[in-house]
Amino acid sequence: MAHLRFAQIAGMNLHYRMYSLDYFFDSMDKHGVSHIELWGGSPHLYSDTATDAQVKQIRQELNRRRLSLVCYTPEQIMYPFNIAAQDEAARRAGIAYFGKNIEIASALEAKYMLITSGWGYYNEPREEAWKRSCEALRTLADNAKRQGVTLLLEVLQPMESNLVTDLASLRRMLNEVGSGAMTGLIDTVAMAVAGETIDDYFQALGGVPHVHLIDGTPSGHLALGDGNLPVEAYLKQLAEHGYAGYLTLELADSAYLTDPDVAFGRSVDRLRPLLLP
Repeated sequence: MAHLRFAQIAGMNLHYRMYSLDYFFDSMDKHGVSHIELWGGSPHLYSDTATDAQVKQIRQELNRRRLSLVCYTPEQIMYPFNIAAQDEAARRAGIAYFGKNIEIASALEAKYMLITSGWGYYNEPREEAWKRSCEALRTLADNAKRQGVTLLLEVLQPMESNLVTDLASLRRMLNEVGSGAMTGLIDTVAMAVAGETIDDYFQALGGVPHVHLIDGTPSGHLALGDGNLPVEAYLKQLAEHGYAGYLTLELADSAYLTDPDVAFGRSVDRLRPLLLP
C-alpha cells in the first residue's frame, strides 16, 4: 500500500500567535518539521504594518534555518476584510488587503497563497454576493499570475460564509473565475462538515495541490486525536491518489494558544507511525 512521508508535514504559526515567530521556528526544528505554511497576521506578519525589511528578514531567516515555505496564508476570518462585501468601500478594502498579501507572498517566494470567497449578508440574495466575490477573485487571480503566485481557494463552513462552502460551489467558483492562477485545496474539517470525502475532491478537481490536515467533531480546527475525524483513513486515501503535496497542521482552537508546542507535538507524534520516514 502506498504511504505518505513524514517530510510532507507542514507546521503553521496560527496557534503560535501569542509567542514570537522565532519560537514557532524553534518548535518546528524541535519536532523535525522542515516545511511551514506561514500565517500572515499580527504580530508575526500583518500586511497593513509589514515593511519590506520585515518581509526580507523573514525570508532570510527561513533560508538560514532551511525551512521551506509551502504556502502563505493571510488572516481572513478574524479580520474585517471581505471581498464579497455589499458596501463598496469595504469590498475595495478587502481587494486591496489581498492584493498587498499577494505582493508579500511573492516577496517571500511562496508558490501558493490561500484565499477564501468572503461572504454576503445572509438576508440578501446569495447570487449578488456571489457575483461580487467572483469579480474580486478574478481580479486577484490576474494579479497573482503576474507575480508568479497561485491562489488556493479554500472551502469555508456555513457559519463562516454563504458562498464557497462545499465542493460543488468550489468547482463553480473556479470555473467562473477561469484562471490558471487559482485552484482548490482540501481542508479536512470543511470537507467533513460538508459531508464530502477525499475521493470526491480528487474526482471533482482532477488533482489537489495542498491539504489542511486537521481534526474536528466534525467542526473545529483541532489537534490530531482531539476530534473524531478519520485522519488515518484520510492519509490512506491521499496516498492512494498519489498525493505529493504537503499536509499542514492548521490548529486554530484557542485552547492551544497558551502552549502551542504541546498541541503541535501531539499531532506530529500521532502522525509518525502512519507515515514513512
